[in-house]
Amino acid sequence: MPSRYPLAFGLSFTLHLLVALALVGWPGPASAPSQAAAGTPITTFVVAPEDARFPGLNPVPKEDEKWIPQIGGESAVLQVGDVRIDVERIRDRAQVLFPFLTPGLSLDRFLPGPIQDVLSRLENPLAKARSDKQDFRGPLAMTDAQLQAMVDKTWSRHERWAAFEPIAKLAPKYDANQGRLPALLQRYRDQNSLQPYADTAIRDPRLWAQLGIAADHVTFIAFIRRYASAHPSTRTTTELLLLLDGIAEANQDAISVLRANDPAADLGWTKQANPDAYDLVVYIRRYYRREAIRLGLTTDEAVDRFYEKARLAILDGIVRTTPGGYRASDARFLSGAIYWRQDKPDEAVRVWQQMTPDPTDSHFIASSQIVDALRSNRPLRREIDRILKNHNGRWLSLSDERLRRFGYRFDTF
Repeated sequence: MPSRYPLAFGLSFTLHLLVALALVGWPGPASAPSQAAAGTPITTFVVAPEDARFPGLNPVPKEDEKWIPQIGGESAVLQVGDVRIDVERIRDRAQVLFPFLTPGLSLDRFLPGPIQDVLSRLENPLAKARSDKQDFRGPLAMTDAQLQAMVDKTWSRHERWAAFEPIAKLAPKYDANQGRLPALLQRYRDQNSLQPYADTAIRDPRLWAQLGIAADHVTFIAFIRRYASAHPSTRTTTELLLLLDGIAEANQDAISVLRANDPAADLGWTKQANPDAYDLVVYIRRYYRREAIRLGLTTDEAVDRFYEKARLAILDGIVRTTPGGYRASDARFLSGAIYWRQDKPDEAVRVWQQMTPDPTDSHFIASSQIVDALRSNRPLRREIDRILKNHNGRWLSLSDERLRRFGYRFDTF
């Protein structure tokens, strides 16, 4: 045992030294003692905090937890037609159903940089390296038919994380750049991620379906954060960050539905079927409205702009960190579309002019058409509006085809 002490003390000293260097910066060349006057500011690196329970999110305030209505017994489940809504799970994640609004993403944790390199080496380096070496299987080999079979297997109208979990378990075992793993994530994102929802004769089913999906978002975010930290600047991480952007878009739609529904006027069915669930949704709506006001977001448009700002940050991070420009045109297309909807055509054109569409991109057709439009003499606004409208139409057509394949429609959940 005594012979191990020097190694233990050495490792402890090294870890503490790395943390100190991360906080105050790496030392430069030796120099004479500083003669700076007292009060001269010193530049330091500050690592953004992260919630221990929800990786990838800023710390979640605990003081509001005691005000969340209790759910239990028969109230824990709400049966909406053939769909079983886990109300208790929604209740347990009430404060993180809309994490892009509050508490917000700790986005630095998803993107590589000097400070993140130090942090990743401090997270159980020996055990992690040993585990990765034991499980690593090299590039993923799949035929197109096998790839599609996996994507179909992981399709779900609800319970999204449970359906995605086979891919989540498979991803860390295979090469993040070579092989078919990036293609598998891209196809999942294109075919399974964003799905359209429409109200039925009553508004309750759609709201509860989207709240159930929102409860899964933090699990996806945690997975993406861990993978991106372990595999920075890789093709698979780029695909996952594009999935994160899609999750932000879906989360934005869900909070729009929540804000649009007045429980007293629109959720009478829930109040009659499950009074405790009704009280919970009243609380959730009030909580996020309060948080929005705290952030100065007093209108639906302001909330939309807030979400779009988060999406633009994610997409910009993809462009900056993706290897060899992989999927950069997809990220730029999405950024430009956001600016265009915000009526910022100059910003949209600036981003779109940097696109170099690749035939394997998810948005290749629309990106190529926009590049051609920018080079033509045709009226730009009318042309871009037409391109984006047709792009959305293709998505709706694909979504309708996927839904019907699995026995659903836009208004079934």
